[in-house]
Amino acid sequence: MKLTLEPVSTGETEIIVRGDISSEEVIALINYINAGNSKGKLILFREDEQFLVDAKDVVYLEADEGKITVTSKDGIYTAKQKLYELKDFLSSLPFAQINKGTIVNIDFVKSVSAEFSGNYTLRLKDRKETLTISRKYFKEFKSKI
Repeated sequence: MKLTLEPVSTGETEIIVRGDISSEEVIALINYINAGNSKGKLILFREDEQFLVDAKDVVYLEADEGKITVTSKDGIYTAKQKLYELKDFLSSLPFAQINKGTIVNIDFVKSVSAEFSGNYTLRLKDRKETLTISRKYFKEFKSKI
C-alpha cells in the first residue's frame, strides 16, 4: 500500500482512496476511517452488491469457516473483514462477543437464560433465532449490558 500526504489550505480534510474498492485491505481502511469519524457504518455485501449499513442496525455477526455473515434488521449480508477487525470497529458501540464466532448487538437482546452445561442461551428481540453465550465470553457480555 502506498501512502501520500499533501498539505491543503482549505481547512477541510479530504481522504482519497484509490484501488480495488472490494479488496479486504481497502474495505478495512474505509471502516477504520469511518470509525474515527464516528459514522458507524459497515461496508457489507449481498450477492454482487455493496451496501453501507449502520452498525446500530446490525443484530449479530457470525464467523463460520472464514466467512462472516452479518444479520441486520434489513437482511443478511456478508463482510470481507475478519471477525476481530469487526470487533475492534464495533468496540465503542453496544456490541459484545458471546462465543468464539459470534458478536451480538446488546440493544437487540431480549433475554438470557442459564443452561445446565454452564453456557447461556440468548434470545433476540423480534427474532426467532437463539444464540449461545459460552462461559468464556459471559463476563465480557455481562460488562456490556
